Amino acid sequence: MKAWRIQGKAFWVPISQNAFWLAFLLCLISSLGWQTFQLQTTPQAMLREQQTVRTADDPSYLRPIWYWQEQGNFPKAGIAGRQAMVRPPGYGLWFGVHAALFPKSSQALYSLRISQAVLQALAMLFFLIWALHYSPKKTVFLALPVLLLPFLYGFSAYTLTEGISPFLIGLGLVLLQKYKHESAWVYGFGAALCFGFLWLVRPAFLPLALVFVPFLINRFGQGFLFLALALMPLSLWQIRNQVLFSSKVNLHPIYQNELPGQYREPHAAAWRLFKGWEHRGHAFHSIMDSVYWRAMRNEPEASIVSDWLKQTPGIALNSLGSKALETAYKQYVLAVRAQAPYSNQGSLMPRRLLPDETKSVALFDSLSLAFRTQNPWHYYAETPAKVAYKMVFHSNLNAYFFQHQGRGIWGVEALRLLCLLLHVIALASSILWIWVKGWERWFFVGISLYLLYLIFVQRGLEERYTYPLLGPTLWYAFSRFSAWFDAGLARGFLKSK
Repeated sequence: MKAWRIQGKAFWVPISQNAFWLAFLLCLISSLGWQTFQLQTTPQAMLREQQTVRTADDPSYLRPIWYWQEQGNFPKAGIAGRQAMVRPPGYGLWFGVHAALFPKSSQALYSLRISQAVLQALAMLFFLIWALHYSPKKTVFLALPVLLLPFLYGFSAYTLTEGISPFLIGLGLVLLQKYKHESAWVYGFGAALCFGFLWLVRPAFLPLALVFVPFLINRFGQGFLFLALALMPLSLWQIRNQVLFSSKVNLHPIYQNELPGQYREPHAAAWRLFKGWEHRGHAFHSIMDSVYWRAMRNEPEASIVSDWLKQTPGIALNSLGSKALETAYKQYVLAVRAQAPYSNQGSLMPRRLLPDETKSVALFDSLSLAFRTQNPWHYYAETPAKVAYKMVFHSNLNAYFFQHQGRGIWGVEALRLLCLLLHVIALASSILWIWVKGWERWFFVGISLYLLYLIFVQRGLEERYTYPLLGPTLWYAFSRFSAWFDAGLARGFLKSK
């Protein structure tokens, strides 16, 4: 096996091969071990066939394959056709491979989670190899104990994109690094395939396309070809949807006018309003879930709106007035009830919004504009700052045990504090690497744009949104900080002479 390279020149240290295999073994044991621990400590009601953790989002990824298993084809029309395009197909295709190999659902899910545990172990290893530029020995020794920690392997038991996206990023970075050092087109081609499938899995990572910038500058022809190849899968998906449905499809098309249900344009307009003061996505969705289902059950409108107003913070009530909010809330209830006939019959809705829905969107958007105008500091600074704080300052220990039974146990709290510290180092330091030399800086420019999107546009974050970036940012920070420490010691030694 070839030794790791430092800035394009081969280097060899006696521990290289042994450290490689030790690191992989630690990653694999940790990934499989923490996955087993997570499943055994999660209530059975929260598991799908005792194999994976259920979430509110994962049916939208798996549903196209369920249709394929039931009908023998992928739906292209009607409710099923629309539901099959709520998410890009990358993760669904990954699940489909296991579903094709193992017709029994529990076996397919078992195969899926075991393979994801292996891929996440490989991802951490690839990130480590990629980061070994500046102080390889110290970085390896710093990394080996950290590879045992559970916050690096928290999503292998989920049927979500985070199960495979770290692997795609890690392998893509290693291949780009090889392409830079050896100029062999096969590495660039492989990297393009990795990033192309990554964007078909999770389009929000499109800012990472900036990793191709150095190759566009130095080898424009090949760089352009590889970038075009990487963008092709997602482009073909968009073209396919345009042909089938004759309408533009958002890269995250959770809101579709033709589908009945909660996630329609009035819900999106309500979220645009709530983003002004609410940085916790789960708090917003908790309110909206309750309002939607109570409206669908024809509970008294006055009771629904009264409870909703009680959950609205003072800054919104004082700025917009309870009367204006009450009017908007009432109109949302009417908008929900207007679509009930379509929901009850399970039929597609008109492409144009219903009149009550149009009024609801207009009211929410007018209130959103008024709130931004009256509270620019709160909207553009204070709430994004809260989002950034929530994004950076947490441990990423998402297992049910760490969030519930383990609370207050001193060992768990010590582990939580350690993981939180490493999480902060990983994400908070990533902005530093924009200013250093090397092609890797473009990767961190892409990360910074992605994080800014989460802070200022997405808001309402979930821990999983930043999980795929922990490995590369943490190992790169170890490598850089170790090199700076060595350089400082060297300067001190020379001065003492």
